[in-house]
Amino acid sequence: MNRSDEHQLLMQCLSLLEEKSTTLSPQSHASPTDRYTDPDRFAQELKAIHQRLPIAYLHSSELPEPHHFRTIDTHVGAVLFTRGEDGNVNAFHNVCRHRGAQVESRASGCAKAFSCPYHAWRYSAEGELISVPFEQTCFPDLNKSERGLVAIPCIEAYGFIWLCPEADSREAAEQQVAQHFEPVSADLSWLGLDQLHTFDQHRRRWRCNWKIVNEGGLETYHFKFAHKDSIGPYFLSNTCVTDQLGAHFRVVMPTEKLKEVTEASLADTRLRDITHIVYGLAPQTTFLVQKAHIDWIQMIPVCVDETDIIMTSLIPTPREELSAEEHAYWQRNLEISIATLDEDFELGQSIQAGLNSGANQSLTFGRNEGALAAYNRWVEDQLQAFNNG
Repeated sequence: MNRSDEHQLLMQCLSLLEEKSTTLSPQSHASPTDRYTDPDRFAQELKAIHQRLPIAYLHSSELPEPHHFRTIDTHVGAVLFTRGEDGNVNAFHNVCRHRGAQVESRASGCAKAFSCPYHAWRYSAEGELISVPFEQTCFPDLNKSERGLVAIPCIEAYGFIWLCPEADSREAAEQQVAQHFEPVSADLSWLGLDQLHTFDQHRRRWRCNWKIVNEGGLETYHFKFAHKDSIGPYFLSNTCVTDQLGAHFRVVMPTEKLKEVTEASLADTRLRDITHIVYGLAPQTTFLVQKAHIDWIQMIPVCVDETDIIMTSLIPTPREELSAEEHAYWQRNLEISIATLDEDFELGQSIQAGLNSGANQSLTFGRNEGALAAYNRWVEDQLQAFNNG
């Protein structure tokens, strides 16, 4: 996003403020409730979407130097992420090639090699099998070069590490990431995500379908009601600029500070000074962009009516360099974000319970909720393409 794009979005915000309106679709829509309750459909969504598209599991700052590693459970199983001697990031199935035990049980750390706890088969940070106890007598025909950890293509881009299980090589993963994020690449570069650092993380499981939590970030119709005692008073009511960018969505949410912008001050006004911006990156990554930091929200499907939410605060300064006062400031910001989004997720649980009751056969999306309908059309398109493929 360049300054001209930013200015255009500011002008759209001001126009909506004057009209006391928001981004509107031509008509309202209905969303069948079985989209959120059918276990068979959920299984198809995992295969068609979450096991195929690039997904960010780590911020680059979580693997700051060679030999740092992280282990994460993903939709393709337990994965060991490492940063090798050459600085490149690698991803491997965290599975020993001998008897299939998990090679690394620690969540994170620094190691030049990984030893399976079962029989001590040892692997390098690049996944190579480097030693086998009693190899000559017990495995005389073993070709170690063919028994390294099984790699999963991953790419470091825009400050994140994207797992690409559908790709068959690093080059293919680069192409997939470039293609998938091309419509938002300028915006992601503008955000300077690679210049940020992880501060802290909060994780909780919620009893609602993954699409319900994604839908909650695509409109501001609920702000003055659901968030009346938290952030509601600071934002305009039912006013946002919404754009679909390929598979992704950008929602610009003006605060009350927009009312202070004049023609004279417009040239010096930053979009982030008077709005929060939500980037919903398909399929399960959301960025909540605020004035000086970004909350990275992962919405990870567990089953048809359960979703893990991981919220990571990304800030301009490395955590270890913060003063006590700065640490308290960012901690308070994170607590506000958690409390606010919990209000959304509690309502998501309420929606799921209502869906399971059978009271409704469909949900209603108003013209001011057109992004929800567009988002579900994208999901439907992915399912259809997968089933036809």
